[in-house]
Amino acid sequence: MKACLIGSETTETICEYVLDNETNEMKLVKKKVNEKTLPPNVDLIKIIFQQIRDEQNNELDYDKLTDEELEKERVRLLKELKEMENDSGKGKTKGKV
Repeated sequence: MKACLIGSETTETICEYVLDNETNEMKLVKKKVNEKTLPPNVDLIKIIFQQIRDEQNNELDYDKLTDEELEKERVRLLKELKEMENDSGKGKTKGKV
């Protein structure tokens, strides 16, 4: 889900082989490597914002925000998420039960 929120990059490799009649082995004849960048899923971000607003009874209406305002809010929430992950990670390393 984090990849949907922040976007991601992926590499896809496609290899094409042909059977070599002399050696009866597969021989690579074509290799294609594609790098893809997947943008953040704006609809998912809006749904999450809506749920947060409903939970907190927040006055902010995410449906009416501009793309720039949504991007700023997304960055703010990602920082919060990272801080929460760091805080929970610190507790685990100290051996808390």
